[in-house]
Amino acid sequence: MNTPDNQYRPDPAQEAIELTYEAAVARVQDANLARLRREDEDADRLFPPGPAFTPALVDDDAMRRIGVATEAYGAAKNAAGRMDLFHRLFENTGDDDLPWNG
Repeated sequence: MNTPDNQYRPDPAQEAIELTYEAAVARVQDANLARLRREDEDADRLFPPGPAFTPALVDDDAMRRIGVATEAYGAAKNAAGRMDLFHRLFENTGDDDLPWNG
């Protein structure tokens, strides 16, 4: 079968690298959220109980809930002048923080 050069061709190896990285980021965010829950009642109140980011990788409803919760948490922290807490949700999730980036 002839495929034009500009058509998407999946690369299973690259997809595996990206999925591994996304899973690592989700685990780090779940750990960050667990710490924030102990320090900030808004985090405990606004996010679903338990790990929130890891389930969102495979569950569309969980993805929607985490999106709504993240927006609400960001708005609450912005209103309180505590964006430092919001940013802590994403600590150690950058491209240079995890060894699995592609």
